[in-house]
Amino acid sequence: MSRAPLSFRARHALSPHLIPTTHLAPPSTLRRSEQKFDVSETLAQYLNGKFAPLQFPPALAQRILTHISHRDSAVGHNSRFAFLGRRTLEAYFLLFLQGLPAAAEHDHARIAARVLHSHCLGAHVAPHWGLEDVMRWVPPHAGNPGLDGRAAGVHKVAGTTVEAIVGGVLHQFGGSVTHRLFHTRVLPYLLLPGSPFGLPDVLHADALKASERYGGLRGPLLFGSS
Repeated sequence: MSRAPLSFRARHALSPHLIPTTHLAPPSTLRRSEQKFDVSETLAQYLNGKFAPLQFPPALAQRILTHISHRDSAVGHNSRFAFLGRRTLEAYFLLFLQGLPAAAEHDHARIAARVLHSHCLGAHVAPHWGLEDVMRWVPPHAGNPGLDGRAAGVHKVAGTTVEAIVGGVLHQFGGSVTHRLFHTRVLPYLLLPGSPFGLPDVLHADALKASERYGGLRGPLLFGSS
């Protein structure tokens, strides 16, 4: 008595190794994986170019440029690095003030709060780093025709991204590099004459001198590099 041929489902149950290899991973999954790989590589290339000669690992670059509002934040976002970066910026800024006779009569904590406020960093440092074009976030009012979603919260998110990059540099490259980054790529952009934000005018000359000791705005981030 002949037996009816087994269906594919039945053969699958009996012998899983018979499944065609094309069924092992759906094409959509492969595409998502490839896209994630491409995104992290692209973000790393951007940071590598902006902060040469530093070389950011792709996974780190993706994390520090991804805000918690983004859909990929479930696999990593920049909140922890932003926290680390805020504390690092505050520490270096207070050390800078401690060495200035002109700052002795000022409230250091109050100056730090206004200079290193996330909105201030987002408005005055982030544009020089080109972060609006690469940071990954979702505007709080996206899709609302009555509001400019890109403008809503952009300075806050950009400032958080600046903090995250500082934290990421400290994590990956150490304190010496981060200190150079602070004096050459952060503090010089916070000299806002006559503004209630930024460094008080009386301290601008000292900030510029400190920056020049490290080579100014284009100063090397790695000791001995050109």
